[in-house]
Amino acid sequence: MPAPQRSPFMQWFLETGQPEHEGFYEEEQDVSEQSHTEPWWKVMCLTGVDYFSTLGYQPGIAALAAGALAPVATLVLVLVTLFGALPMYRRVAQESPYGDGSLSMLEKLLSYWPSKTLVLSLLGFVATGFVITITLSAADAAAHLVENPLLKSALGGQNVAITLTLIALLGAVFLKGFKEAIGLAVVLVIVYLGLSVVVIGNGALEVLHHPELLSGWWAGLRHTFASPLSLIGAALLVFPALALGLSGFETGVVVMPLVRGEAGDTHANPAGRIRNARKLLTTAASIMSVLLLGSSLVTTVLIPRHEFWAATSVTRAVNTADLRAGRAVVNVPLDHPTEPREMYTFHVPAGQRGNYAVQADTVGGAVPIAVNVTENGSTTQVTVATPPGAANGRALAYLAHRRLGDTFGTLYDVSTIFILWFAGASAMAGLLNIVPRYLPRYGMAPDWARATRPLVLVFTGIAALVTLVFQANVDAQAGAYATGVLALMTSAAIAVFLTELRRKHPQAALAFGLVSLIFVYTAFVTVKERPEGLWIALCFIAGILVVSIWSRIGRSTELRVQNVHFDEAGLDMVRDVAAHGLPVRFIANHLNAGDAAEYQEKALEVRLDNHLSAGEVALFLEVAVLDASDFKSTVYLEGVQVGPHRILRATGNSVPNTIAAVLLYVRDLTGAPPHIYFEWSEKGPAANALRFLLAGEGDIPPLTHEILRVAERDPGRRPQVHVGG
Repeated sequence: MPAPQRSPFMQWFLETGQPEHEGFYEEEQDVSEQSHTEPWWKVMCLTGVDYFSTLGYQPGIAALAAGALAPVATLVLVLVTLFGALPMYRRVAQESPYGDGSLSMLEKLLSYWPSKTLVLSLLGFVATGFVITITLSAADAAAHLVENPLLKSALGGQNVAITLTLIALLGAVFLKGFKEAIGLAVVLVIVYLGLSVVVIGNGALEVLHHPELLSGWWAGLRHTFASPLSLIGAALLVFPALALGLSGFETGVVVMPLVRGEAGDTHANPAGRIRNARKLLTTAASIMSVLLLGSSLVTTVLIPRHEFWAATSVTRAVNTADLRAGRAVVNVPLDHPTEPREMYTFHVPAGQRGNYAVQADTVGGAVPIAVNVTENGSTTQVTVATPPGAANGRALAYLAHRRLGDTFGTLYDVSTIFILWFAGASAMAGLLNIVPRYLPRYGMAPDWARATRPLVLVFTGIAALVTLVFQANVDAQAGAYATGVLALMTSAAIAVFLTELRRKHPQAALAFGLVSLIFVYTAFVTVKERPEGLWIALCFIAGILVVSIWSRIGRSTELRVQNVHFDEAGLDMVRDVAAHGLPVRFIANHLNAGDAAEYQEKALEVRLDNHLSAGEVALFLEVAVLDASDFKSTVYLEGVQVGPHRILRATGNSVPNTIAAVLLYVRDLTGAPPHIYFEWSEKGPAANALRFLLAGEGDIPPLTHEILRVAERDPGRRPQVHVGG
């Protein structure tokens, strides 16, 4: 019965053959065929929409996490960037120049199922980083819109709705198709970095003209910390909270296929591309380091503390008698709703009920407080809320408006919103390329996942759910974002360390071992303090593993051999047997001793069980499984003579698949379907099913027949499987 005709909409929705597109994470072959390589500085702009856009929220998050210590903690971040992450990823660029990133290095260091399981687990953290990039960038873009003086009255309090709208717009763009990514990225990055340099430079001039600002900040640090050692120690403790400023390195190596190499480059040795990719990484890290240090210093020194604070709300039940006597107090978190570093003791005025506002004189400056008092008998419920500071999530934009006027500030807001939205586009493109880059090679991508548009809807829905969970709060998502970034960087550091160790480079191994320890510490502290990122990653890991296992089981009877190669001796054997008369017959054998006695005994058993006469010539066929965790493979066969017995020895990733592929190849070679003879397995069905899925063995005869049945629907052309015993 023919399959029902799909509607035009479903044909479009499930389309897998997308038009040519120039994207963020193209495969090596696609780039070569479509001539999409670009100068390294243009590709740097493509990675920069993710990396550089963190300037939109990084200074504010740093000030919120570290307070006056933010510039020192940022200096630690810059040192880790330049002397840890940068050398590490320059090494990754050399080891993985085809866009596979650091995951491929770990994949090569391990084998069999542990390799696949590790990669699938790390993909959960990659997905976490990409999804939070979408939601965090959209939330910060919404904050820039809401806090713009020209729009604040109209958009105030609509952060969640605006964020969801931006995410929906992102999904709609990808449903239609995303083109010319590099050209747009170059414009956005140049404009955004140029305006950011103006804002930071203006702030730096203010600090130079008023050196008392800098000396006052430094005096405050010296008053708080008794010695330089304690200052450095405190900076090291808060540095993990700033780790989201390390994003962008993995993207830099993933986009390497887009980097134009040099005339002498070959696929096996793309030395020019590697050099240019290293220029990309070094230039991006250097630019970002300068901007991070400059932005952190000027925002910390020039912006009042309370302007960085997040919105908070606390509800307490107080004694009504104490309230009437003016003795009721409520401790109000000022800077963070759940993990405050600054508290304010609010004395609830006696006799006031309902809603009212007061101006609180806090350690960070004057802060408006909204109060709701609801009396209920002997107890009274008091709710105290503080609004977010004007610089919360938008520190540089705050300076742009305050110091350079609302016209320039609005221009800066627009550039920030566009680059943040485009960072979300970069992340969406990354998500859409996770599936084709790894899962199909493992046989772990369901059929519908080959189509881009269903995946766009899935990822857009996940991003919307995360936005609702975090209520579009930039600060609340910082920990989850850092978790995804750090997990990937930690795995990259360990991969480089193990690679150098395996190659017996002790000095390099020691250096990258120290880098690995730094990232392990940073990741541990981040997860310990902000575990929500780990929970999101675990949800992704569970989802990926469930879908992968389900897909692998569902596709287990596919013919998954790409090519079959015989050596000359093997081909001569097949031709000689065919010359004695068709069909060609095979006896399946599991190699043991490999001597003449083994083959003599096997031949007698099979011929007796299957009523195969001695006059019918047969070849032995043996399969050695190399790595059953691989989904597709190329089968290689060699012809071997042991006494009077002729044997074809094959290598593959699954015994039934390899046998089926050889039989189909011999059919095409001779023009007649060959026959193969088996003995029944002595193991139970459950054990055989597990052996087939995990080790590529199991109950070979029925599995071989099923693979042949699926691969060749015409029974007249299908190789014949015989089982006796």
